[in-house]
Amino acid sequence: METPASRGNILFMDDDKDIREATQELLLHCGFSVAVAEDGLQAISMYEQSIAKNAVFDVVILDLVVPRGLGAKETITRLHSLDPSVKAFVASGYSNDYVMDNYKEFGFCGTLAKPYNFDELLEAITELAADKSATLR
Repeated sequence: METPASRGNILFMDDDKDIREATQELLLHCGFSVAVAEDGLQAISMYEQSIAKNAVFDVVILDLVVPRGLGAKETITRLHSLDPSVKAFVASGYSNDYVMDNYKEFGFCGTLAKPYNFDELLEAITELAADKSATLR
């Protein structure tokens, strides 16, 4: 039987509390270790802590638009300064956004267009966590 952290360690950032809680619950149920953040500053702090504990997140998912906080574009820059090998998705309901269309330029490994279904999310996370050099779309 798999232990909760056996499938990977995920950092999930979204400003919507209901989305954070539902995603966390589903990923935990699927055997992932999951930390959630409500904005980029909190995500950066959590990532710094994971580095200090030598337990860096396998995959990071960042919401592109956070009206009252740091969004994905600004957050990924700071995460790359902490860890150039960070593996992150940018997630957004604005599928025609420049960042979503050009995610590699900003340092993301892939995109997640909202609303995504849980099977798509799980497949993307599993592939990226397993592949050390993956770049997905």
